[in-house]
This record gives sequence, structure tokens and C-alpha cells, in this order.
Amino acid sequence: MALEKLFSAVSIGNLTLENRIVMPPMATNYATTEGFVSDRQIAYYVERASGGAGYINVEHTGIHPQGKASPKMLMIDTDEHAAKIKNLVEAVQAVGGKIVIQINHAGRQAFSAVTGSPIVGPSPIQALPTMETPRELSIGEIEELIEFYATAADRVKQIGADGVELHMAHGYLICAFLSPFSNRRNDKYGGDLINRARFALAVLKTVRKRVGPDFPIICRLSGDEYVDEGLKIEETTKISELLEEEGADALHISACNAASGYLNHPPYYVEEGVFVHLAEAIKAAVNIPVITVGRIRTPQLADRIIREGKADLVSMGRALIADPHLPDKAKDSRFDEIIPCVSCNKCIQTLRKDVVRCTVNPEAGNETRFKYVKAEHIKKVWVVGGGPGGLKAAEIAALRGHRVTIFEKENNLGGRMRLGAVPPHKAVYNDFLDYLENRITTLGVSTVIGKEFTVDMLKTGKPDAVIVATGARPLMPEWEGIQESNAVSIDDVLSGRVETGENILIVGGSGSGAEIADYLSDMNKKVTIVEMLEGIATDLVNHLQHYVLKRLNEKNVTMLTSTQVKSLGKGFVVVEDASGTKRLNGFDTIVMAVGSIPDNRVHKELEGKIVERYVIGDALQPREIVDAVYEAQETATKL
Repeated sequence: MALEKLFSAVSIGNLTLENRIVMPPMATNYATTEGFVSDRQIAYYVERASGGAGYINVEHTGIHPQGKASPKMLMIDTDEHAAKIKNLVEAVQAVGGKIVIQINHAGRQAFSAVTGSPIVGPSPIQALPTMETPRELSIGEIEELIEFYATAADRVKQIGADGVELHMAHGYLICAFLSPFSNRRNDKYGGDLINRARFALAVLKTVRKRVGPDFPIICRLSGDEYVDEGLKIEETTKISELLEEEGADALHISACNAASGYLNHPPYYVEEGVFVHLAEAIKAAVNIPVITVGRIRTPQLADRIIREGKADLVSMGRALIADPHLPDKAKDSRFDEIIPCVSCNKCIQTLRKDVVRCTVNPEAGNETRFKYVKAEHIKKVWVVGGGPGGLKAAEIAALRGHRVTIFEKENNLGGRMRLGAVPPHKAVYNDFLDYLENRITTLGVSTVIGKEFTVDMLKTGKPDAVIVATGARPLMPEWEGIQESNAVSIDDVLSGRVETGENILIVGGSGSGAEIADYLSDMNKKVTIVEMLEGIATDLVNHLQHYVLKRLNEKNVTMLTSTQVKSLGKGFVVVEDASGTKRLNGFDTIVMAVGSIPDNRVHKELEGKIVERYVIGDALQPREIVDAVYEAQETATKL
């Protein structure tokens, strides 16, 4: 069997696991506003449990209303909440899964607007992300909270879960006590490492006493907080040794806190396995299992980490959102069938606005809504457009038993997403397109490549349904002088149709404009961006925005914000900013990055010529990959 180390058994206390893949705790916002587990949440976890992970670690679950991290945080602060979570536990175990529940108090990283009371912490030091200053907990309150942790852990045991994880990482309450970054107390709970660890050790000791010697307890730690005066690996290693002595059964080593910037959810700009070295250091110091995490996308990397002795288990968070069946597929060496996480952090962006969604897996959080079944009536389905939306629609339609053909005018599949994968660090998007191509080939989808679709084809082909997924075209605005300027589009540059000069102006500083600036400046081109808004790449999730701006600044790309283009000409642009109107000269190439317009010509031509006609993705309205893929799944599910 391939990946033998990854699929070898391991034990955490009395909990024996068939493999070493862990689904780590990740907030979803699928719970109710009262903190009760929802049917949607249960379906989400059951799907991942059925995919073969060693165990499922449920997202952080609140022990006290005062420590509620978000309006829809899952809670276990009452017996009523625990009784509902029991349904989740039983559902996961019914499909053969093992389930651990993480318990947490957000402490200084809670929101008073959510909790309805002032936030609390070890010391009155202003906290991110709220910019609120916590009230310092008294010794009496600390002792009460220790009991709340123990009561919550006991509830976890009583409802039949396989273990409990104590959240001691990421800047939340226990971590805040551990860290000199957030703990400036002068009593027995502050000062040197022993005092700062006192709260964590007391929680563990009291929890152990309450749940007994045989119930698995895992402690999650930030190996390094990556902030000035924060926890570093040397101190975390000592804390790990103390936790082992106090009876922890395993250590789950993560990193960062809310003030750590943009490394806490490492996107595709960050190397894979970025935090593994932290687990490796701690593994060398303890004799209990150590779990690692941090942009571990593939089972091959996970196996190598274990084979090289850097960790005992591997958490694959976003990878299991993308494909809950990754473990079973990897075990059977069906690697081409694994839906690859592209580390785009769309899940983080959507979580902050509403609930977790996934760019590459529309079924995540929609396990019931998007559950497809075999079609009662087999149809001849044509999909016009071979981008991610078209490919996904073809895949789901074929899975349902329809006879599917894709028409793509270009000579390869992938659409504009292939071009979007050209800028630095974005090649990971090709992994998703390659997955989709492999799927439609395996499912027997016919492809017509390099040939423009016309409505005349309906006469001979006679499809029952047509899904239009023709995407969008770059917008070339009708501005004064644009024809004389010989301006080109992003697509022209990324496809290689146009060779740029050495001094380049990019009109438009959205994410697309920033990324093409990154691409061109990597070639040592002199690049200027003009953007009418106050910031560059403001449409990107902040992790991506941070890293692309960092790269542009390092390469001395000129970024002119709050600057509006008035007119263009050959080699120049006239702009207006707060200081007035000015002319910028000397450009060899002007690249327009001002958005897209729907390429809906086929959809309009089909009107009245076929009864069952659908339009999805950018052909309907230019948006993001996630929207195209969701609409593809939804449309193909109801064919």
C-alpha cells in the first residue's frame, strides 16, 4: 500500500485510530445563533467522518457565554446544548468515525457585541481583532473558569465523544495566559513561564480529575505566535513538557494568534507545511503523540512528514473541506480523484461574512442541498464553455447519468482560470482544473475542443438541455484615447498574445490588476498601477491582499491610488487625484484591468430555440470562481 506511514494505526491515550489524518477544529458558523448544533452542521461533519479521517475534531465549542467568539459559535455551556451535540456525536460514530470536541473560551479575542458583556483576559491589553481592552480576570474568576472547562469536558465525555481537545492556542483565553504578549500579571498567574502556565495546567488537571484517567485529552498550542513578545518555540516546548507531565494524551501544534497578521491561515503564497518545524521541535521533547498542521494539502506531504519523524499525526483542515473523502481516496491510491484545496482562503473570507464556503467544493456545508441522485430521465446535455463552471456542470450531470458534451472554442479546457493561474504562486489553480478534466474524461463526457459553438448545431445534435458557461470577456471601456493608446487586456498579456514593453501602466488595481503587476514585475519590468479606489487588491481576502502587496512593494511597483483616469493616448495617460490633473508619460504598454463583462452571446442566441436553457457563472454576471462552481452544481443537480 502506498503511504504506509500515513495509514498506519496510532493511539492517543485509549483512542486507537486507523490512520494519522486529523480533521482539525475549524469554525463554520453553521450553528444556530443560540449556539445549538444544526442539521447542516451535522451533515457537514458526517460527510467528513465517512471519508475516512482518523478522527474528526469538532470546531471550537464554547464553555461560557462570556467567551463566545462569534454569533454562531457552537456552545456546550449547558446540558441542553450538550444534548443536541450528542446527536452529532452519534451521527459521526454511526458512519464509523471517531469524534473529538474542542472546548474553548475566546477570552480577550471575544467581541462584547456578541457576548453582551465586557471581554475578559489575563491583563488589560488592547486586543485584535476587536481593538477592545479586556477587563482583567480576578483570581476568583480564574478559578471559576477552571471549573467551567472541567464541566464542559465532562459534558463531552457524557455525550459519548471519543475525546476532548483543550484549546490553548491562537490567542484565546488559555493561550492568552501562556503568552507574555497578553499576560502582564503580577500574581501567581503571571510573570515567569511557570506562573503563566499555571492556568493551563490547572485546567488540564481539573479536567483530568473530572473525566477520569482513560478519557483522551488533547491540548492545542501555538508553537510560535509570530508576534513581538509572544510565545516562541522554546517556551512552547517547555509548556508541552509540563502538559505531558500533567496528563495530556497528545499535543496539537499550531501557530499564531489574532495579531499575527496573515500567516494564521497560510494561503498559496506561503510554503506548504509551514508550521511542521514547530511540531518537530516539540516531538523531540515529549513522549506523547504530536499533531502538526499548516497548509498540508496532499496526502503525499502528510505521509512524508510522518515518515521523516516530524510529527505523529497530520491535520489537513482546508484539504478536508475541499474533499472530505481525501483519506479513503488516498488509501486506495485514487489520487486523481482528490479534489485539491487551492489555499485561496475563500473559506476564511466567507466565514467572516456568513458561513464557510469552498471554491472547489460547493457541497461543503450543502451536503443535503446539493446531494445529487441518479436522474430519472436521462437527457442529452450540452455544456457550452469549458471553464471551471462548465467542467463542474459536466461532471455532476454525467455523475447523474446524463449524456454530456462540452463545447470549448479554445484549444484547451480551463477557460480564463488557466490564465488566472499564470501569475506567481497561482499555479495551484491548475490542480483543480486538472482534477475536473480528469473527472470528465473518467465519466465519459464528450468534448468538442477548438470549435466555436453555434446555434445551428442544435438542428443535428438535438440536445435536451444546454448549459451556457461561456464566462466573461475583459472590459475595454470606451474612454477618450483608448484606441490610440493601443491598450491591451489582461488576457492578452497572460496568454502571451501580446509582448509587453519594459515600462508598463496597469489601469485598475483590483486583485487581477495587482496579480498581473506581480507577474510583470517578476520579469523586471517597470510597472505602475493606477487605481481609483483608496487601496489596491481590496477585493481579495486580506491574506492574499497582504502577500501580493508585500511582493509589489518589495519590487518597487508604483501604486497610485485614489487616482482616476481621464483619458489615454499612445504611451501616456491623463489622471486626476487630490492634487489635480496630471499627465503620466513614457509607457511602452498600457494594460486594462478594469473588470469583465458577461460573454452571454450564446445564451441570447439560444432564446426560443431550446426549452431547457441555463446560464451560469460569469456568463450570467462576472463574479468569482466559487460562484461559477456553485451555480454549476446547483444547475446540474436539478437537470
